[in-house]
Formats: sequence, structure tokens, C-alpha cells
Amino acid sequence: MGLRTPAVLAASFLLMAAFPASAKADLPQAYAALLAEAADRQSDDDRFLETADMVSVLVEGGRAAVHAHILAELPSRAGAVADWPLPDPSPAPAVPEATEVAEHPAAEHRDLGGSPVVLGEAPDGSGSWLAGPIRQLTDDSWAGHVRAGIQLERGNSELTDFSFAIELDRELERGWRIDSQFEYFLSESATSTTRDNWLVELRATRELDSGVGYYGGGSYERDLIGIYARSAFLTGGGIWHAVETPKANWVLRAGAGQRYREAGVTGETLTDWVGEAGSSFHYTISETANFGSETTAFVGGGSRVDQRFTLTNRLFGDWAVQTGLRIEHEFEERAGFEPTDIRLDVSLLYSFD
Repeated sequence: MGLRTPAVLAASFLLMAAFPASAKADLPQAYAALLAEAADRQSDDDRFLETADMVSVLVEGGRAAVHAHILAELPSRAGAVADWPLPDPSPAPAVPEATEVAEHPAAEHRDLGGSPVVLGEAPDGSGSWLAGPIRQLTDDSWAGHVRAGIQLERGNSELTDFSFAIELDRELERGWRIDSQFEYFLSESATSTTRDNWLVELRATRELDSGVGYYGGGSYERDLIGIYARSAFLTGGGIWHAVETPKANWVLRAGAGQRYREAGVTGETLTDWVGEAGSSFHYTISETANFGSETTAFVGGGSRVDQRFTLTNRLFGDWAVQTGLRIEHEFEERAGFEPTDIRLDVSLLYSFD
């Protein structure tokens, strides 16, 4: 959907003023609440238009009724539906002639207001007419990406790795969100040391209307050639949505939990209480390029900083190339191990929602 000109918006308001209050169809409360929620939370008109289109199929009066409701209750979104029809003004009731007797009752007629069920009606990028309504009805569809590629690593080892990863995110009702990731690496070094490492992460958050909220989550990592052969943590705490604009999104978190480690050489296991501080930042550089940064720091027993930077460039459709840099620093020094590992990733990525 393109940008609306001021003239189109002005025309929409003039049309609203031209129709009496009786012309505005009263939508069921559930659908009116859905439109209000979409207008408040969805930053662009394309996504709001998908919600409005879905509601127009489900209510009596179709697009015309939804258009009238938006003009009356959500005027800031009038431009999104400016091309939709408005209901005809209610005609004056006809006075039946005394001699006329109705032999047959009038058949009920429902005007869908020009909202046919056509697969091509969806805005660009919505997938299909059905995809948008399904997403809005469930409001908790999965999204994420799958990537595969090669890695160049310098630090405790000099390896060229093959990698596979899948990330799944899901938005639920009442501000809940689930973020998860699975990464797997396989390689052989010049000394024929086989690398068979993997990482699993999961975090559940709930954000309130004020931008603050809380979270809980953890991870488990196996690294057969690092300082710790196995490590895991489980933490929980609070979040603050510091920045939310069409281009930038920044969430800060702080909490406490436990970290478990198993030394790679001795097999010694350690469990310590830690404080966690984290940051998730995403920035849209252009229509085809996005930057992301994820930082997690543990303070206490087994202090550690893990930073990940990604630059994603879309090739075509849902395919992209992602370049990633991961820096891990363990503050505990152990003989024979470098405290810092650096990993460079170049992957082919397929995203879905």
C-alpha cells in the first residue's frame, strides 16, 4: 500500500461528515477491540489494513461498515482504508399506502460492502488473502529463520567450520513472547580433531504497556575444545523496552540466576550464582539491510561476556546473506586456553513468518 496524500485523507473526513450517525454500523465489541488494538500496536498501514480486511469479511456490512467505524473511532487510520466504500446514507422510511398489503415478507439482505473473498486482495507482502486473517486471529504465529554456512574461527583454535542454525520466535497474547535458537557446528582441524558442538537458547518475556516487563530463560552449550566442555545458565529478571521506532528496536534486561560449567580438561564442575545484564538491539539500515546486536554479561562466579553482531542483506524474496561476529570472553584464566574466542560467520539465510 502506498503513501496517502493529504487530499485523500481530507476526502475521507469530508465523507465521514457527510453521512449521518445512523450510517455508521455498530461493530461487535470483539471486532472493534481488535481494530483498536491493531491501530495502537501496528506501526505501518499495511499490517493494519490486513486486520481491517479480515474484520470486513466477518461482520455484517463488510468493508463499508468497517470503513465507517474507522472514520468515526480511529480517524488516524482513515488513510489506510480511503479506497474502501462507505455505506449509503439511510433512506427515509417509506410510508406504505393504506391499500397495500404485503403478501410476502422481504428477504433478508446483507451487503458485504464490496469486500469479496479474493486471494489477490491482500496487500503486498502478506502472502495471500487468507494468510493475514489467520495471523490476526491467532496472533501467535511462529516466525524465524534457518541458516547454513561456513565459519572462520581464531582463538583457542584455527578452524573452518560448517554450521546450521534455526531461530524460532513466537508472539503470544497479553504481551508474551518466546525467542529460541539452536546452533550446530561440525568441523575437522588440521590435526583431525573433530568438532561436534551445539548451542540451545530459550527466553520467554512479557512486556507490559509501559514498556517494562519480566523474563526467564537459559541456555546449554557444548564446546569440546573450549575452556568449558559444557556450560549452562538459567536466569530471570526484568526488561525495559528502551527504544521502539520504525527503524530501531532496543530492549535491555537485568536479572539473576545460576551458571553451570564443566572444565574441558579436568572435568571439574562448578555451579555459581550470577547476575545477568543483557541488551538486544536491531536497526533497519535500508529495505534490504538490517543490523543486529545481542550482548549477555554474567557477573559473579564464572564472569563472562558474550557479544554477537549480525549484518543481514536480503538477496531476493525471503533469502538473504548474513554475516555474523561472535566474541566470547571468559574472565577466568586457565593454562593452555585463550580467554577470548572470536568467530566469524557467513551464512545463507531463509526467513519465514
